[in-house]
Amino acid sequence: MKKLKIYDFDEVLKREDDAQSCKEIFVNDIRDKLDKYFEEGYPLGETSTIKKLDDNFRWRKGFLYCCSGYPQSGKSEIINYLMILRAKEYDEKILMYSPETNTYEFISNLVRAYIGKNVNPEFDNVCTKDEWNKGLDFINDHFAFLENRDEMPSIKTLIETYQRFYKKGYSCFIIDPLNWVVESNVGEVNMYQYLKLSLTTLKQFAKSTESIMIYVEHPKTPSPVKGKIPQATAFSLAGGTMHFNKVDCMIIMHRLTREDLEDKVSKGEILSKILDDNQENNINFVEFETVKMKSQRLNGTLGSRILQYDFITGQFK
Repeated sequence: MKKLKIYDFDEVLKREDDAQSCKEIFVNDIRDKLDKYFEEGYPLGETSTIKKLDDNFRWRKGFLYCCSGYPQSGKSEIINYLMILRAKEYDEKILMYSPETNTYEFISNLVRAYIGKNVNPEFDNVCTKDEWNKGLDFINDHFAFLENRDEMPSIKTLIETYQRFYKKGYSCFIIDPLNWVVESNVGEVNMYQYLKLSLTTLKQFAKSTESIMIYVEHPKTPSPVKGKIPQATAFSLAGGTMHFNKVDCMIIMHRLTREDLEDKVSKGEILSKILDDNQENNINFVEFETVKMKSQRLNGTLGSRILQYDFITGQFK
């Protein structure tokens, strides 16, 4: 496999002419837009369409998002479900790159989340063939998927690929997980340097195209504290503060145990009915924590929400 070198980023990070790398803007060039903001207010971020989650999380075009959490915390599932909701709400097209997941399984899971029914005949509440076809049509109209050929692509290759889809009307790009891309392409540059260049590239491209770019990042392997795995934080990720400093929004997902739920009930943070609902075998409870959000007044304040994840339907509420 070819290892990436620093100069491989040049074509992505630089313009054809250095003199054109910055665009001059004067007040009168954008006065009409400024007047609109003055009269109507700066627009809020776009809704997540999950009730009350908007208090802590809204979409903003041009943002780079990071979602992390320990295994089985629901980080991939929540991103996939939010993309389904976004496609339904805004009729947007989304490019998905998930080298960890079989594409057939990936599409089946998206169909399940779209129709809200099981697609596996071995379980209850299975969708009909008409519902299955309706789901496949929706996914086909709103999603495209990238698969590896013989080797892991570089960030440069992924950005160039997304650029082709962007010209076709795609406005969201998901990389799940980014770890695989970074760890597979470190050559003459060290991992920290490659990560820095990768995040700079992703953020710059998101901003210049007003795209929503999201990457999932696995935290470092945790060390148990008194026999219990601590919750992931913004600084549990490989690369430390680099992710937190570069992204516009960072989400950390936590899977809640029975003990966690009982603790939250005792503190009055959630209702005791949650514990009763937790008796259902198909329900998991997760905590969606916003640990960084640029322009919180418009896009959601820092904080967390408890979500129920039904892994039969693939939906959150």
